[in-house]
Amino acid sequence: MRTIRLSLVAMGILSITLNAEISQIEPIVIGDSSGAYERDDIKLDSINNLYRVESSAKAGVQVITQKEIEAYHPKDVLDLLDKAIGIDVTFHGRKSPFFVNVRGGGSLTYIIDGAILPSPANRILQKIPTKAIEEIQIIRGSTALALAPSIGIGASNSGSGINTGFVVIRTKRAKNTEGFVSGYVEKAESNPTSNGQSLYIGTTLDSKDGELSGYIGALVSRYDRPSSDERFDGSDAKSGMINGGLSYRNFNLNMMAYKDSGTWEMQRGEDVNGVFDDSKWYYDPIKTDIFSLDANIQWSESQTTLVSFGKTKYRQAEYSNEKFGQNNIPISKKYYEDSSAYSLRHNVAFGDTLIMLGAQMSKSDGFGPETNSPYRRFDTSLKGYSASIEQKLFDGDVVLDGGYRYDQKHINNSSTNATKDSANNDVDLAPAKVFALGAMWNLNDRFSLSSRYFQGDEGSSSDFDLLPMPGNSPFKAEKQKRFEISASAKIVPYFNPEITYFSVDFKNQKSATNNTYTDIYGSEYYYYTQSDSLRKGLEFTFRGDFEQGSSYLFSYTRMLDIKTEQNGLSTNKIGLENPRDSFTALLSHKWNGYSANISAKHMSGWSQSTSAMGIASDVYLGDFIKIDANIAKDFKYSNLDFNAKLYGRNLGDSHYSTRYTTGYYKDRGRVVGVELSAKF
Repeated sequence: MRTIRLSLVAMGILSITLNAEISQIEPIVIGDSSGAYERDDIKLDSINNLYRVESSAKAGVQVITQKEIEAYHPKDVLDLLDKAIGIDVTFHGRKSPFFVNVRGGGSLTYIIDGAILPSPANRILQKIPTKAIEEIQIIRGSTALALAPSIGIGASNSGSGINTGFVVIRTKRAKNTEGFVSGYVEKAESNPTSNGQSLYIGTTLDSKDGELSGYIGALVSRYDRPSSDERFDGSDAKSGMINGGLSYRNFNLNMMAYKDSGTWEMQRGEDVNGVFDDSKWYYDPIKTDIFSLDANIQWSESQTTLVSFGKTKYRQAEYSNEKFGQNNIPISKKYYEDSSAYSLRHNVAFGDTLIMLGAQMSKSDGFGPETNSPYRRFDTSLKGYSASIEQKLFDGDVVLDGGYRYDQKHINNSSTNATKDSANNDVDLAPAKVFALGAMWNLNDRFSLSSRYFQGDEGSSSDFDLLPMPGNSPFKAEKQKRFEISASAKIVPYFNPEITYFSVDFKNQKSATNNTYTDIYGSEYYYYTQSDSLRKGLEFTFRGDFEQGSSYLFSYTRMLDIKTEQNGLSTNKIGLENPRDSFTALLSHKWNGYSANISAKHMSGWSQSTSAMGIASDVYLGDFIKIDANIAKDFKYSNLDFNAKLYGRNLGDSHYSTRYTTGYYKDRGRVVGVELSAKF
């Protein structure tokens, strides 16, 4: 009943605007990574772009603009990534809650305005307000070599070290003197009402001679998403951001500082009999500080030097040992991770030849219980460099590129037991070496082909000792080979298809088992195994715009193979631990001051879930279609621009799950809300 009342209030707000002055809404261009930008530093092919990718890699890049974020109206950044092409986000429900899979697996490196996020990135992203984001650049495939290290900064004691892509988040910049204030309320069945508010103010600066310009802006935001004890999946956060920049002739400098603090309840699992796990775990508080600084000097039209610095501080206090229905005394465990990263890049063009040189250096240290480790202390550093070259042929119709990257992680100290000071101390891990080749061919004004080949070699991904299962052979060096080929067309404005075939061949991948051993100090560790894996698939994308004010994006990913081979035994993971099919879609339409958007996400089903608690078989995961929609009206009142939006998430009320450990972690189901904002 309260949900129905909320909907009626929202409809009333929209209807009031019928007599107000209508303001024209700009059309949305969905998912076009090659569109026009006002800022030269975010054009994909600009040498002034700190995150420029090779021309042949552009086919694997999706740019989600601020207008598209508003059209999707996601719950948070992780919800937005789940709507991206070729990405599936599964929810774990516990300490490391989100797994972001790219084309069936892999891992991503996250960068915010030059700051490379450390290992708790999935706990950091869900608190960052989407209102603070101007653009997200998703690079599917880490063959863009100069962006960041090919291995994760900080500690990494499981799985592969070499990542499979990047997510670059750019925060909102003031384009003139502007601001907005917004607030929302929303309701899911059997959960208390949620609410949130945001305020942004920004302005620009210009000298009379036009040589000096700048901008400054600030945003504050909060949300409260409470929960019932039955689900125990509530969260809240307060955050603030300030950013600014100066440009003088050919020199540009940008700064961003961000801070948040909140709480996070770890959702209770519901087993196959409908019984909820009685463990009560939560973070209070969970905090993040991010600072970034970047600059570029354009020496000439063909030569630019770019530098960046980023620092991240992460804090969490985990409370455990409590049980629902009992009066156990909670146990508090505190964890922190601090990291900093420096990047230097130089782009220089000689006629039709472009050379890109890059180097990064990072330092990280952390302490405390993190994810499933009861004790962890580490102090690591990482140095890496890259070099790539692009050559245009036949007036730019053909572009060839090749590159090499080298990353070396050094362990100053790492330990998993307070009485055992170091598992590795003052040692270099085996380096990651990456080699990539690419080609792009514009057949004519409408059709183009591109292909990329990647070969990576990393001897070890672990900061700590990895022991094989007793009786197994010693571990071998990890190797990856990737290949992708894309064909795209711009036939008519309303039909622009693209098809991509991709293959990821992984040798000697390390993963934790469910078997443990105890060392002489009494510390418990997991044994590890190594296996070969092969992922192959097809990705179809269709996008277009209609003159009537409509636009659409549809992408479909079909996995052809997800196989693992261990000790001569081959297993097909499709339908077992991975979905075969997934798609995402967005349809937008605008008319007479109104806008309407509907998006959908589908993942086919699978029946097995693996975690530290063991293997759960014959469970029902995935196999859902989630539909979100919103309708909004722009109007003017007292010389202010207002927007009223009625929205719904998971309109089909599907209580799906994507992971099973202490039980199913089911989605909240249908959520209905209303948001009102004013621009000034």
